Amino acid sequence: MTISSVSRPYLDGKKLNKIEQNKAAKDGLLVGSEIEKFAELGWEQVDETDLQLRLKWYGMFWRPKTPGKFMLRLRVPNGALTADQLRVIGSIVERYGENGSCDITTRQNLQLRGVLLDDLPEILKRLKEAGLSTIQSGFDNPRNVTGNPIAGIDPYEIVDTRPYTQELQNHLTNNSEGNPEYSNLPRKWNTAVAGAKDNFLLHNDIVFHPVERDGVMGFGVWIGGVLSSQINAYAIPLNAWVKPEEICKMTDAVIRLWRDNGERDKRPKGRFRFYLDQVGMDEFRKKVEGLFGPLVSDPGSVFDSSPRSHYGIHPQKQEGFSYAGLHVPVGRLKASDLQDLATASLNYGNGEVRLTEEQNAIIVGISNDKIESFKSDTLLKRFPIEPKNVSAGTVSCTGNTYCGFALTNTKDTAQMIAEKLDAELNLPKHVKIQWTGCPNNCGQADMGSIGLTGTKAKNSEGVMGEGYTMTLGGSQGQNPKLGEIHQKAIPAGEIEDALKAVLIEKFGATPKA
Repeated sequence: MTISSVSRPYLDGKKLNKIEQNKAAKDGLLVGSEIEKFAELGWEQVDETDLQLRLKWYGMFWRPKTPGKFMLRLRVPNGALTADQLRVIGSIVERYGENGSCDITTRQNLQLRGVLLDDLPEILKRLKEAGLSTIQSGFDNPRNVTGNPIAGIDPYEIVDTRPYTQELQNHLTNNSEGNPEYSNLPRKWNTAVAGAKDNFLLHNDIVFHPVERDGVMGFGVWIGGVLSSQINAYAIPLNAWVKPEEICKMTDAVIRLWRDNGERDKRPKGRFRFYLDQVGMDEFRKKVEGLFGPLVSDPGSVFDSSPRSHYGIHPQKQEGFSYAGLHVPVGRLKASDLQDLATASLNYGNGEVRLTEEQNAIIVGISNDKIESFKSDTLLKRFPIEPKNVSAGTVSCTGNTYCGFALTNTKDTAQMIAEKLDAELNLPKHVKIQWTGCPNNCGQADMGSIGLTGTKAKNSEGVMGEGYTMTLGGSQGQNPKLGEIHQKAIPAGEIEDALKAVLIEKFGATPKA
């Protein structure tokens, strides 16, 4: 289906905000045919709306803090990358020298920093040759499809999620060519497939959780998870069970209802959960049946009490092989890091690396007779398999170094404080400490045992500056909870002491001698 052939009757008669008007005037996918022209013109000469809005449909993000140096977001379904793909990505990052870097995101994909518009046609070509894509990876599109990071090698998995995450990606993006059916959504859309009982993914708009019904393995459907500036909620059961071959049909039905009826005037209210709450689950289920057909009830998905840690060396389901979970501090990688991860995956494993939502990396397929030599590799000095407990649980969004929405410098602050507190405290176990620079919640603060959300705060001298709101009690598993506010407007200069105090009072930390 071509973009120009898609009718959009769902916009007829609706009040549209300025962004929606721009999307209606020209679909973001249409800039694909103009990228080479943009590269020749230079970013200064490109139409402002194309530059700052529509290029996001191809993963290219204008960053007002670094004019002319873009962020490029990839799609990495299920977080699975080959060594060859890592080398291509590393070579792209390397061309930008000190301006180039790469971040593992909380959606198991990668974001490249410092990219120039002049290079975009060549970069997209190289990525496509490597089996990678950036299509519809940003803004009002279906985002990267996430799954079990150790799919296919997990001794405890119920299903291997990789075929399903790839199938969903192919459906949502028209095999990475761009899918106009989903290129004008009211807001972003997150899709996930769980493969084991401890895969916690209820922060997504739709989640497929493996469950057997009448001797047939299929998926229970959960919908409405959201983390945002306006609402934070975990997904709730649709009370529907689908066969594996029906996951795309179900996803289409749910998205289509929201696409056609969701809010397009008040942008903060555009997320799917607002529409779901407005309609009500019972009525929404009836609407889904109108598109999908009669629904089969979900026999009940099961969640373990807490997700497993992937750090360290763990046996795979394949006898004689193990995987190794590496800690990548706040998910930040340099070009050399990407190349070294690729080399290690080839020297010790099967040439594959997985990315996790905790912004870490997993090397898979390590023959057990290579484990000792792997443990002595210098790579593990940078990316330890047994990180200290504060650092181990620390996750951070991009922060205001690059992001115009962020109110605080989360990434640098989070890493610095984690390292200092690891030196000062004995912490009995990993604690999930999630940093996000603004209420948009890309760092998933409300899911953390400790959540830190960027805000403005007055310091002890009454000067307004960077600060944080602290939440406590976020959890995943059988009885999941979102964090509750513990303290508001903590000045950035006092956040280390506040975090230290909470770790001692609530999480059993003790000062080192």
